[in-house]
Amino acid sequence: METPTWLLREQIKITLDARPLLASGEHPLERVLQEIATLSPGEIYEIITPFIPEPMIERITAMNFDVFVSQKGPAEVRTYFHKS
Repeated sequence: METPTWLLREQIKITLDARPLLASGEHPLERVLQEIATLSPGEIYEIITPFIPEPMIERITAMNFDVFVSQKGPAEVRTYFHKS
């Protein structure tokens, strides 16, 4: 999949590496929902997980966010949520 034109490094306002949270049994969905609510149009939220967070993607795209997923390695998936 080609990187979208909206994915600009300088527009990433929040990055969450959720791997330690997930490893300790925590689910980051509520935190992510709270944090994306603070974004302004054009800003991006980046979350790093060991897998593609399908339920989170479905929930946030239903809120009219654009999404892009990039698999960086076997245990590193970067998901970007863009507020239109």
